[in-house]
Amino acid sequence: MDQNKNNSLSEKDIALDLITSSKATITTLAKVLTETTNSELRDTLKGQLTACVNSHYRLSDIAVNKGWYNANQDPQQQLQKELSSIGSITQ
Repeated sequence: MDQNKNNSLSEKDIALDLITSSKATITTLAKVLTETTNSELRDTLKGQLTACVNSHYRLSDIAVNKGWYNANQDPQQQLQKELSSIGSITQ
C-alpha cells in the first residue's frame, strides 16, 4: 500500500469524525440548556443548539448522499461494514 495514503485522512474519515463530534456537541448543549436558569444564557444556548443541529443535518445529508453514512441501515449491517473496513485497514 502507498505509505502516503496510510498517513492521510480521507474525506469520508473527516466527515464521519465531524458527524461524531457534532453529535457529542448537540448532546452537551442540550444537557447544559436544561440545567441553565439564566434566560439570556438559555437563549444563547438555544441558538447554538439550533445552529449545531442544522449543521449536523447538512453534514449527514452530504455523507448519506456520498454513501459514506447510512443512518437507515440495519445495525447489524452497519457493524459488519465497519468491521470489514477495520479488517482492510489492519491488513
